Amino acid sequence: MAYFKIETAQAAAKLRELIRLGGDAIEGPWDGEEAITLMPDLDAGATGAMTGGAYPDGIRSIVDAYAAGRREEAFAAYARWLPLINVENRQCGLLAAKALMKEGGVIACEAPRHPFPAMTPATRAGLIETARRLDPLVLRWRR
Repeated sequence: MAYFKIETAQAAAKLRELIRLGGDAIEGPWDGEEAITLMPDLDAGATGAMTGGAYPDGIRSIVDAYAAGRREEAFAAYARWLPLINVENRQCGLLAAKALMKEGGVIACEAPRHPFPAMTPATRAGLIETARRLDPLVLRWRR
């Protein structure tokens, strides 16, 4: 197994152990907790994150700084983006990316496929408000 994502409690400890056991055979150990645990996972050896994909510019600012050895900059970026990461993952789930893309003019319809219910208006408003504070590319796409 050269690539894997860890999507469970205590992901950092599991990443460390798998990287230790796999040695040079490991090419892509990733955070699988939607970036909520990204900093501890990077510290454990993760080289990226499997996220919902709505704001790769935000995730990239964390991962690129970390990979360049600028841990404090990475941590500051993580702290900045964490409110959106949390709203996306703990309030919106899979629909966050669609809502953000619709808001930014990337797609025309954010309706979920069955069996997912639509996001509530209050939840969507909270997501958009949090995202606007960060000005992610997804909200500026059509400008």
